[in-house]
Amino acid sequence: MNTRQLLMLVASAATLCLCLSAGAQEAQGPVVRWADLEIDPAQLERFKAAASENAEATRRLEPGVLAFHAAAEKGNPTRIRVFEVYKDAGAYRAHLQTPHFQQFRATTEKMMTARKLYDTVPILLGSKPQLPTTALVRIAEVEIDSAQLEAYRAAVTEEIEASIRVEPGVLAIYSVALKDNLSHLRFFEIYADENAYRQHIESPHFKKYVDVTKSMITARRLFEAEPIAASAKTR
Repeated sequence: MNTRQLLMLVASAATLCLCLSAGAQEAQGPVVRWADLEIDPAQLERFKAAASENAEATRRLEPGVLAFHAAAEKGNPTRIRVFEVYKDAGAYRAHLQTPHFQQFRATTEKMMTARKLYDTVPILLGSKPQLPTTALVRIAEVEIDSAQLEAYRAAVTEEIEASIRVEPGVLAIYSVALKDNLSHLRFFEIYADENAYRQHIESPHFKKYVDVTKSMITARRLFEAEPIAASAKTR
């Protein structure tokens, strides 16, 4: 399966997910989880080491985990974003029972001063087959006018597809909506380096996206982040 076929498959699955009930959605499509973590500054390095170890074990041992990323916000490194994609609900449940995750949870539980976990609905999960462990990560939190949500979804899907297809330096752009509030979106974006990001925002497809969606976005927060762990698999 080539990259475009993969993107189309994920887009179709995401559309189906929005039309199903919550129970059917878990059975039919991927399970995508987003977490915002706050870490005790005195425990930060220990947390990062434990997170990297858990991510590596997850990559090697769990075929049902399709993506597993963690990144620390630049300028606020104790704030960690974690983005996870599981093949289905069974793969997610299996992950929670693995020895490496159980060890990670026991090791890091008291290192966290705050934790928010979100179930999400994928809009498009665009990724190259292989991702480096060192890259430029950018996080976006976007709120969309609910009356224009479907138009926004169409525009951002087109932009992500083009970015993954034609830009070598765009390694991944994951776009999801919060399950409990579909007009609140999260983006986890991975670029080869700063130059790749600069080229991306000057690309014709990105400029078209900005122009088309500027009236649809009601709020936006952007963050640059340092990767802690990065892993993605093709289906």
